[in-house]
Amino acid sequence: NCCLGSLNLLTFVQQPFAQLPIEQNVDWAQLRRAVRAGIRFLDDVVAYADPLFPLEAQRNAARRTRRVGLGVTGLGDMLIALRLRYDTEEAIGFAGRLMEFIKIESYRASVDLAREKGSFSAFEAEPHLAQEFLHELPSDLREQIARSGLRNAATMTVPPVGSGAALAGVTSGIEPMFALAYLRRSESLSQERFWVLHPLAVRYWKEFVQKPMPTDTDRFVEEAHAELPDFFVTAHEMDPLRRVRMQAAISKHVDNAVSSTINLPRDTTVEQVGQLYFEAWRYGLKGVTIYREGSREGILITVQEAKSASFTASQPTTPQTQRRVTSPRPRPKVTAGRTERVETPRGRIYVVVNEDERGVCEVFVHSFDVEAEACGRLASLALRAGVDPREVIEQLWRVQSKEVAFDRSSNGTVVRVTTIAQAIALALGRALYGDDFRPDKEFPRADALPVPAARVRQEALKFDPEKAVAAGGNGEPAVTANGEGNGDVERVMHLEFVGICPDCGESLVHENGCANCRSCGYARC
Repeated sequence: NCCLGSLNLLTFVQQPFAQLPIEQNVDWAQLRRAVRAGIRFLDDVVAYADPLFPLEAQRNAARRTRRVGLGVTGLGDMLIALRLRYDTEEAIGFAGRLMEFIKIESYRASVDLAREKGSFSAFEAEPHLAQEFLHELPSDLREQIARSGLRNAATMTVPPVGSGAALAGVTSGIEPMFALAYLRRSESLSQERFWVLHPLAVRYWKEFVQKPMPTDTDRFVEEAHAELPDFFVTAHEMDPLRRVRMQAAISKHVDNAVSSTINLPRDTTVEQVGQLYFEAWRYGLKGVTIYREGSREGILITVQEAKSASFTASQPTTPQTQRRVTSPRPRPKVTAGRTERVETPRGRIYVVVNEDERGVCEVFVHSFDVEAEACGRLASLALRAGVDPREVIEQLWRVQSKEVAFDRSSNGTVVRVTTIAQAIALALGRALYGDDFRPDKEFPRADALPVPAARVRQEALKFDPEKAVAAGGNGEPAVTANGEGNGDVERVMHLEFVGICPDCGESLVHENGCANCRSCGYARC
């Protein structure tokens, strides 16, 4: 059972930024009280949730162990408030001592609850105390566990604490400060993108920097790097190997698991990533997450990344500045291109890719599915507006479903297609890169695809009458799926094939105006 709660560590720093001895600047008495209250609260949640489980097996598992996960958030802020740079030996050592304190107090709280309410039902003192994790508990605590038992089989977890940390205005989990300012996307708050200045950086500026704080985000970040002390280090500025060591120091005192992400700059190499994974294995971590900036579309974007992507900060706007500044170029009277038939889970579509003197300019989609026309119209609008066709291919290929069809190009290359949008991306990619284009084997990231040559003019394709007869008169050989993406059973795609059943994996056939599965009875309509 995912019964989690987190302590906001920043609240236990008595005088943020004060030049005091670290141990004296932490309110250990309040932290002890919060840990004990947290364990009791989470144990009550286990009891509250008992009748709410949908399955009896889940209920029994929760009763047997009564696992809870008391965690932390705001560690990055706490270190800054204590004037500790995150990736230093001093900070790593302090984080280890802090988590050891929380671990011991959480187990003392669980012993107290066991005396009051009884141990978890699967508790056996000898095998439980034999676990390596419990060996370093104080001897008096181990004796209490042997006598009175434990209320909870495990007490600690460090989850990501994403939304909770954002609401509290602190760094998430054990992460360092992501950036002094970042661009956040949030549809739930009805704002597409907005700038966030790190609250602790703003607080330090107002209290200690003897100059007005810039209102412009770019200027704030630029000047903050000069005005703020070096313990305001961001995730992209620190030694990533020290990040692994920090997680190791914390994991040593967490009985469930720890979530932590190592943020890396865009130019990080495969070898550097491999070294981090090796270090994580060497320190005995259960797992580690590594994110290279720009490797996927994320929610958080740094100022530098936002500049390179031509984003605009959410500054006050006027009706004039809100006006659209990019218009698609007019369509010429005559364009030239190629037309390709592509198999999709919803049946065959015909995709026309045309170009003008500036390159690919439009995509027409002929299909009984009206949404296919919408995809083609939007792709054409983007292409004529100057959007790189590689970006269009990547975005269309991201639209996936559980259904599957297989399409064979004119040179025999078979590609797995799950949606009409992917079929359009495939046709566009083949027009730009040739019939060997395989987006299902290597994801077509826009920044990884080569610059295409303008070569989509209509090609003269040879017609082989013998192949046409073998395929039933459609001019193409029958396509088989020999282990291509959806099982290793050979299936022949006949003329009636309209996709693969999402429930059982057998072929769908078009009957009575609907795609049906003869094997399990699935019907799309």
